Amino acid sequence: MGETKTQGWLLKKTFLSNDDAFVEFFTESYGRVKLSARKLRNSRKRNLEIDFFRLLEIGIFEGRQSKSLHSVATTSLCSLFSQNLEVSEMGFRWIETLQRVLPEEKPTPILFETVSLLLQNVDPQYTLHFDLFFRVVVLNFLGFLPRFDQVRGTCFFDSQNFRFSSKAFPGGTSMSDRARQIIEFLRRSDVTEFFEKKENLPSEYFEEVGDILSDIEEYHLS
Repeated sequence: MGETKTQGWLLKKTFLSNDDAFVEFFTESYGRVKLSARKLRNSRKRNLEIDFFRLLEIGIFEGRQSKSLHSVATTSLCSLFSQNLEVSEMGFRWIETLQRVLPEEKPTPILFETVSLLLQNVDPQYTLHFDLFFRVVVLNFLGFLPRFDQVRGTCFFDSQNFRFSSKAFPGGTSMSDRARQIIEFLRRSDVTEFFEKKENLPSEYFEEVGDILSDIEEYHLS
């Protein structure tokens, strides 16, 4: 009972017919959490405050059976997401992914810190780099990304059962050694190492890396 404060990012805002709303956040203390917000539509200041790509300080009132939004204030505004179309589209894909795959009310402080740093430091010159790293981070967090150092050289990979082989097999897709190395680097790197070394990644292999991740996402996140 009572109010607790945590940092968070808006994932979804749904208005009801009586001007109340449900707001969903990815927070440091609760993970993904859904809150009721009374008369949010009528509060212009608070409604504008609760927006995407803002790191918010959220006051949550915990009742006996539900949680409600008590207060909200912007801590950091990531303005680049409203200035660059490619970055904006990427950001909304990230939000949709987090809203869809994160368990409800399960704190994930390391994932929260990683996502927060990516949102606050996104670089439009490296949009594909950031997007691939985010996708790898999420798959790895969910347990749907194997180690890609199990083999060396060009190999074959089955994204459904995570089988690797140096020889072709039914259901296996050819994967170049460089694509394999990029995925393994992204898998084992924390966000600091990614920031430091992202420009060294060979972007000519990003399409292949993206296709491999898409295959894994199709099987395991759909």
